[in-house]
Amino acid sequence: MISRKTDYSLILMQALKPTFTSGGFMTLEGIAKHYRLPHAYCEKLAHKLKEAGILESRVGKNGGYRIVKDPKKISVQSLVDVFQKQPAVRCLLAPNAEKTCALVATCPTKRGWRRIDAEIRKTLTRLTIANI
Repeated sequence: MISRKTDYSLILMQALKPTFTSGGFMTLEGIAKHYRLPHAYCEKLAHKLKEAGILESRVGKNGGYRIVKDPKKISVQSLVDVFQKQPAVRCLLAPNAEKTCALVATCPTKRGWRRIDAEIRKTLTRLTIANI
């Protein structure tokens, strides 16, 4: 499942995409207002993306955020990795599945769920900020 954090971060990245080529900065306030997102939540997401080396920020006049990595090289999966610690398909794939699921040893769908998760990850890795 794609979390709200990942979903909103994808919106932020799409809004900030022009900053990679222009070199300019955009304010999160303007983005949040335009897309009707909570400004404080956008700040938290942008901070995490900055920590991940995807965004940079500048304070003051003409400040804001911009993308520092080529959007062609930022996969959707990389955003998922920043904001989500669990696999896309949670069933039986979590590191502690043995403790949380009584069926882990005998589940007939475990292999299928692993394949589904692998396909989701492959697709999200192939999709980039530039091509969505």
